[in-house]
Amino acid sequence: MTPKSLILNLVMAAQEPTTSQAIIRICQLFDITENSARVSLARLVSDDLLESTSRGVYQLAPKASRLSDDLADWRNIEDKIKPWDGSWIAVFIANLGRGNRTALRHRTRILQLAGFSELDQGLMVRPNNLVGGAATLRQRLVKLGLEGEARIFTLSDLDETTQQQAINLWDSESLNAHYIQGQADMSRWLENMSELSPQAAAREVFVIGDNTLRHLAFDPLLPSEMVNVESRKQYIQTMIKYDQIGRAIWVELYNSVA
Repeated sequence: MTPKSLILNLVMAAQEPTTSQAIIRICQLFDITENSARVSLARLVSDDLLESTSRGVYQLAPKASRLSDDLADWRNIEDKIKPWDGSWIAVFIANLGRGNRTALRHRTRILQLAGFSELDQGLMVRPNNLVGGAATLRQRLVKLGLEGEARIFTLSDLDETTQQQAINLWDSESLNAHYIQGQADMSRWLENMSELSPQAAAREVFVIGDNTLRHLAFDPLLPSEMVNVESRKQYIQTMIKYDQIGRAIWVELYNSVA
C-alpha cells in the first residue's frame, strides 16, 4: 500500500475532516515516515483528491467525494443485480479521442469501476444485469465524470461467436477463486484477531479490508451464467461482518491519536 493510497483511504473512512497529526501517527503504524506522509498529503491536494479546510486539517475534495459516495453502498451490491437476458450495456467512446492522457486514464477507470471491458476498439460492454439498465448506469457514469459525448445504449442479438467473445472478456475462474480465497482470509482473521495487539489488529484489518473493498469496487457483478453468485454473496456477507469489527477497531485507534 502506497502512502497516498493509505492516506486517501484514512480520510475516506473517517467521514470527517482529519488532522495531519492524526494522519501522520496512523501512517507510522504502516512504517511510513512523517516526511513521506506530508509529501503524500501535498500530492493528494495537488491532484484534487484532498482539500484543506483549515491549517493542518483535510477532507475529501469533490472529485474523491464522488467516488467515495459511489462506493459507499457496497453492502447492498446484490440488490442492484437482476437476472440476465443475454443482452449487453454498451458504451461507444471512439469519438472521444485518446490524445489527453489524463482524460483517458480517468475515463478508463470509470468504465472499469462499472464493470466494462472492450469488445472492439472504442466499444465497451458489460452484461445488462443491473437494475435500471442503461438509463440508470448512464446516470452513474456521468456522475463519476464520464464525458457526456459517450454513447450509452443496450446491445442485443449478437451472433453466437460475438456473444461468446463478449462473455470471454472476463476471467470468471479468477473471480470465483478470489471470492473463495477472500472469504477464507477474512474468516481466518476473525478467528485469530483476539491474539493480536490493538495496533497489529488495526494494521491487519485495514490491509485486508482495503484489498477487499478495492476488489468489490472493480467487481463487474457478472450474472450467474458467468460466475458463482453464491460464492460472491458469501464473500460480501463475510466482508460486512469484517467491516463492522474493523470499523470499531479503527474508531478506537483514531480517537487515541486524534
